[in-house]
Amino acid sequence: MSDVMRDETVQLLQALIRNACVNDGTVASGHEYRSVETLTDYFGIQGTVFEPQPGRQSLLHRVAGTDPSAPSLLLMGHTDVVPVTTDTWSRDPFGAEIADGFVWGRGAIDMLNVTAAMAVVFKRYLTGELAPPPGDLLYLAVADEEAAGMYGARYITEHAWDQVGVDYVLTEIAYPPI
Repeated sequence: MSDVMRDETVQLLQALIRNACVNDGTVASGHEYRSVETLTDYFGIQGTVFEPQPGRQSLLHRVAGTDPSAPSLLLMGHTDVVPVTTDTWSRDPFGAEIADGFVWGRGAIDMLNVTAAMAVVFKRYLTGELAPPPGDLLYLAVADEEAAGMYGARYITEHAWDQVGVDYVLTEIAYPPI
């Protein structure tokens, strides 16, 4: 990864942490729209936004591949984090402070780091800096992963499978779809 891409990843990670998209399992929690706005600003291109409940947003972008017979790949990260008890933290869990060579904050290693890194690489394809891949490449930042995905991945697969159905998914775990 280039220094530019590393720096972009760190800055985007810090922004996602500072969005404090805390999902306590209730419909009114999460506020993932904050991270959808951050990612939309970062990409500079409007994607498809899914919002099954107010504020519970997910963002989808697609880069068309050059070979219709090539397999498609979905890069999927989530934007919500579990609740935090701030008095047990030595640093502000939503401060996204850099200390000792690390970004500190809720979600820094689950999974806002991967969500940010995927976005940084995907942006190169989305903006045309990198040539399109053979198969379609999708980026999906989902809401509600920390509470079963009812307002994120589950909603999208039940209501927009035609937009997200792919051959392969790379997320916290890589696997071919069922």
